[in-house]
Amino acid sequence: MNLIKKSILFGIALLFSSFSAIAEIKVVTTIKPIHSLVSGVMDGVSNPTLIIEGSNSPHNFSLKPSHAKILEEADIVFWIGEDLESFMEKPLNSLAKNAVQISFMDLKSIKKLKFREMNDHDDHDDHHGHEDEHEGHDDHDDDGHKDDDHDDHGHDDHHGHEDEDDDSSHDGHNHGEFDAHIWLDPENAKVMISEIAHELSELDPQNKSNYEKNAEKMISSLDDLIDRVSIIVQNNPSFIVFHDAYQYFENRFNIKAAGALTLNPEVLPGAKQIAEIQELIEHDNVKCIFSEPQYNPKIIEMLSADMNVSTSVLDPLGANIEVGPKMYNELILEIANSLSRCD
Repeated sequence: MNLIKKSILFGIALLFSSFSAIAEIKVVTTIKPIHSLVSGVMDGVSNPTLIIEGSNSPHNFSLKPSHAKILEEADIVFWIGEDLESFMEKPLNSLAKNAVQISFMDLKSIKKLKFREMNDHDDHDDHHGHEDEHEGHDDHDDDGHKDDDHDDHGHDDHHGHEDEDDDSSHDGHNHGEFDAHIWLDPENAKVMISEIAHELSELDPQNKSNYEKNAEKMISSLDDLIDRVSIIVQNNPSFIVFHDAYQYFENRFNIKAAGALTLNPEVLPGAKQIAEIQELIEHDNVKCIFSEPQYNPKIIEMLSADMNVSTSVLDPLGANIEVGPKMYNELILEIANSLSRCD
């Protein structure tokens, strides 16, 4: 009898240990919008870990000792890329060298936009219709959430960037020529979702059907989101942003900021830039200036008082939005609603 009981208990232990091994895939993400997309794909299976919490910015973030263990144990790390989270470069090559590393900036199906010069926003005849920069709202099915996107890069590309030259940094924190705020275009988010589902299915085939169903549902919700946001921002007045982080959102929804105070949020604008912004405010009949919760709003408040324009907050990272699968859609809606309230 004891032998039978031991055999049963051993079998149960094996069953639970096997289940635990499947369920405990260790997934790490850097910023909240990416964490939200990964959370949505993993819904009902497990939860990813978020590195940058609260109102911290990836532009000036430093890893804590507690993050070292998280990266060492990671099976897969999802991040935008070295142009945004430069603090991750060395840790990924050392602490997380055995993990699959997915840089969304490296995906060929991601639509990337080059940095704008300061302030090429004031090409005033180009506020609507960016046909050369994106194909418009009716191209949802052509923007790359198909399975053939996943062979854009092999796993050899995921591990480090030893062969890449360090391009001249863009105002102190960017390596390349492309703007890294790619998640602010929901069509890019669809590409990311498909890639997330594919990579997780490779690591955890037992839950492949769950990942694929979740991804399909999320992509459908983004189609609805694009329709909704297009209506919200269609009559948007002229505005200025703190730093030039929103061109993916602008291009997707056919709006355009009159200007930005700075390209690099770590470098405050000088007297010349402030004078240019003041001229833009008058020339473009700017209605409001947007600050960001990650940075001191003092300059925004000063300009607002001097030029008699409204101030509000735009946040590309969703600092005040609760983490989880719904966070991404709420972020895009919050940006749209903030812009629509500009008066």
